[in-house]
Amino acid sequence: MARGSGFRTAVKVVKAIDRAQKQETRDAERHRKQAERDEARRQREYEQMLRQQEKEQLAREKAKVVADKVKFKKEIERAKDSYEKRCLERKNIRNEFVNQELR
Repeated sequence: MARGSGFRTAVKVVKAIDRAQKQETRDAERHRKQAERDEARRQREYEQMLRQQEKEQLAREKAKVVADKVKFKKEIERAKDSYEKRCLERKNIRNEFVNQELR
């Protein structure tokens, strides 16, 4: 008797609310998982950027070491040439002095 269309409407409303809550729960879970994936992706990109920066820093340091070695070798070569030139000049002066004394 009292079970007229109002009861069915109430059941339909309750079911609709239940479906909406379930859908909202699924959507919230989907958004949470997407946010986790996005955060994981950002973290990987950040770590990759750090590794890239570290590689670049190591490459710069290695290039600097190589440049310093080249510079040092050139300085050694210049010093060696200068030394040989001084030795040759001294030899010439000695020979000149000896030649003057022998005359």
